[in-house]
Formats: sequence, structure tokens, C-alpha cells
Amino acid sequence: MIMQLRPLYDKIVVEIADKQEMVSETGLTYTKNMSISNNTTMAGIVKAVGDGRLLADGNIVPLKVRVGDKVLFSKMQGESYNDGKTDYTIISEAHILTILEED
Repeated sequence: MIMQLRPLYDKIVVEIADKQEMVSETGLTYTKNMSISNNTTMAGIVKAVGDGRLLADGNIVPLKVRVGDKVLFSKMQGESYNDGKTDYTIISEAHILTILEED
């Protein structure tokens, strides 16, 4: 049985990109293992988003982040989940630092 993750409200499921391709100042391309890195930020691909942030008056504000967005988030935020094959982090939209966009 295949399970789908369906986050509630402002929660977002991010597939962690353990290995990131980096480019040095001299133009050398190399792979960096982010899970053991000293970096305090992680990169990942958004796999699922909730309906939006629930306000006190009952209204829901839609999220800015979308499925497929590549994002940076703090390594110390969220809850980890592994489905046996893939590592995920479940975070609130407020913990996303930036959406990475290609030129």
C-alpha cells in the first residue's frame, strides 16, 4: 500500500536533498552531503502543501509555496519522517527561508 502525505493547514512536506551540487568560486562543481554538513540550512523539494494558514476568525490564507518548489529551510526546524526510502521534513511555511528560482 502506498501512502500519501497530506499536510494540514500551513504545514509543508519537503523531500530533503541530502546531496547538493555546489560550485566553488573557481567554477569547480562538487557534491556536498548536506545531512552531515555543518550548514544550518537544508535544501529540498516541496512534495505536498496544506490548505493554508488558519486565522483566528476561521479564514484560511493560501500558502505562497507550491508543490515542486525548491526551498531552503533551517536544519533545526520541523519534524523528520522517513517512509523507508526517502527522508522528509514537515515544516510550517513560516520556517521556509527562501524559494530557490533559476535564472
